[in-house]
Amino acid sequence: MAASIKTDPKAQWRGTVVEFFQDKKLMIGVCLEAKGERFLVLTEGDREISLPESRFLHVAPHALNILKGRDQLLQGLREIATRREELRARIDLAEVWELIWAEPETYDCGFLAGLVFGEEVTADHTAAMFRACWEDTIHFSRKGETFTPNPPETVEQLLHQKIRKEERERELAAGAAFIKAIWEGNTPTPEEVAAQATWIEVLKEYALHDSEAPRYRLARELLSRAEVSAADAPFKLLVRLGVWDEDENLLVHRLGVPTGFRSEVLQEAEAAARAALEQEVNGGGPRTDLTQLHAISIDSELTHDIDDALSYSMQDGLIELGIHIADPASVILADSLLDREARDRATSIYFPEGKIPMLPPILSEKALSLVAGEVRPAMSMLVTLTPEGEVVDFQITPSLIRVKERLTYEAAEARIGSDPILTQCFELAKRLREVRFANGAISLPIPQVELFVDRKKRITLRRIDREAPSQILVSELMILANSLVGQFCAQRQIPIVYRGQAAPRETFPIALTYDPVRHYRQQRAMSPARISLEPMRHSSLGVEVYTTFTSPLRRYVDLLSHRQLHAYLQRGEPLYGEEQLRPILTEVETGLSRAGIVEHDRQRYWLLKYLAQRQGELLNGVVLDRFPRNYLVLLLDVMYEVDLPAAGKELAPGDWVQVRLESVQPRSGSLKVVLVGSAAPEGQP
Repeated sequence: MAASIKTDPKAQWRGTVVEFFQDKKLMIGVCLEAKGERFLVLTEGDREISLPESRFLHVAPHALNILKGRDQLLQGLREIATRREELRARIDLAEVWELIWAEPETYDCGFLAGLVFGEEVTADHTAAMFRACWEDTIHFSRKGETFTPNPPETVEQLLHQKIRKEERERELAAGAAFIKAIWEGNTPTPEEVAAQATWIEVLKEYALHDSEAPRYRLARELLSRAEVSAADAPFKLLVRLGVWDEDENLLVHRLGVPTGFRSEVLQEAEAAARAALEQEVNGGGPRTDLTQLHAISIDSELTHDIDDALSYSMQDGLIELGIHIADPASVILADSLLDREARDRATSIYFPEGKIPMLPPILSEKALSLVAGEVRPAMSMLVTLTPEGEVVDFQITPSLIRVKERLTYEAAEARIGSDPILTQCFELAKRLREVRFANGAISLPIPQVELFVDRKKRITLRRIDREAPSQILVSELMILANSLVGQFCAQRQIPIVYRGQAAPRETFPIALTYDPVRHYRQQRAMSPARISLEPMRHSSLGVEVYTTFTSPLRRYVDLLSHRQLHAYLQRGEPLYGEEQLRPILTEVETGLSRAGIVEHDRQRYWLLKYLAQRQGELLNGVVLDRFPRNYLVLLLDVMYEVDLPAAGKELAPGDWVQVRLESVQPRSGSLKVVLVGSAAPEGQP
């Protein structure tokens, strides 16, 4: 089609009308002069550009008179462009394709134009045909200056793709209009929200995963068309749409933490609840009836999944201690849907505003929970001790118990000293603790801050004193139970999950009162705790072997311990061998890591939300450490560590300071404080 300007005597280069691609558009121009191997071309847009001959797609055999002046040249170009566009509009390429597709040869635009116009074909006709074929992506394939008809199957496929592309374009335009309206403050109807479900999912992916989102580019295009550019726009849009709450737990979504239970899992849970009831009524096999014991549970007032209870009596000068643990392993079948769900979750996850349970509430809070006044299946550890706290004997037995009293820590605290059972349990706990300290246990009496968020999103902060008698009572007896189960299994080579910890790099003198700097340094010197299928010493607890057995409603490794014990007590051998436990342990470790991350993140979020309400206020803190550019300061009111820029005043670990809450950003996890001055150490916790 593109006749050579330099060799074709019919196409004088001065004034020759040419067509070419420029900025991805088909444009028309007139050659003004030749400059070596290139031509100076005036475009219909009144621009002069230099082009090689190879860029010309169509060269008209006639020319414009360039002596008439620039305005007339431009007018001539526009008239030619208009004429060619009008001709192009008359071309139906589908009809042209129908005429020749059976003979898939290569055709020039002059021949194709003759099929349409049937009259003497001019340069305008061929140029119009070229434009039509170039714009059409369905019926013809371009090969240089010629076109070949596509086979029918290709045409059908390309038509389908075109229709789908047009549909996507309409959907994108509608989605962008919807998003723009929401961003500008309009309230959508439920029907409008339902109609844009696809785009809402795209926004959710983008809000959670940013550039790693599967449809990242689509999300960016959507927001760009909606003229929305704020970095947090996806999150804010989803809040405005009511899809998410302003305090939405994004990390739970991001990590794929399951928050509900599938119907088939719930069905198995209901069957397990019925099986538990059957055991309560009929004894459920070889169970020791311990319902006559005065069993007491001590938990937080908000706890509904009650794992443990205690009983205490004296027989012939010896202490008979009962540690009774809920027994889910007796009704949850190994590798059932319910079991696999619990294994995947690995643990219950606790947030200030609620929890994600490992087991469905029909089991963890009802049928298997040690609810006061109800008979429940249990695994009971019956320990005989001397008054000095030395273990004489112990046995583990499936049992039936009935908790007589459910106490909170505060209620138990109030009764220690007056209630004989609680008082004697506390005295025993103190003796057990002394034995652990003598065996190298490390005391870290760090006050704990618990946050609670009610349905109205009111945030309550409560400090927990781990050195309170009721706390010591429960923790020491649970440590005893877990260490004895570890001994039992290690001696009999029953594979279970052990917990251990190597000796710290440095050990500070035992202190039963809280010293922020000392305890910070001791924590930094501690070796990491680890879990293994091999028995090992737990240095910080001061016990030679340790497992976890006392929270099977909340921790999967505890449920595994129960399952192994059940099998051994009934058949003389465990259910799982060590090789069978290894992949289970790997899976559980993944779940535990995930749970730890989301718990920590959520605790920090609500704590910063609490501090955001106090932005601008002054808080006391103590310097824990110094680094080249900052100090690490513990805010004592909330037991939260924060960086303080090291500018100005010289500080040292142990110094008490007063800081101002300068900036608090809960969503990003940012807290900035500035030094105001020194603080008096009075009121140190």
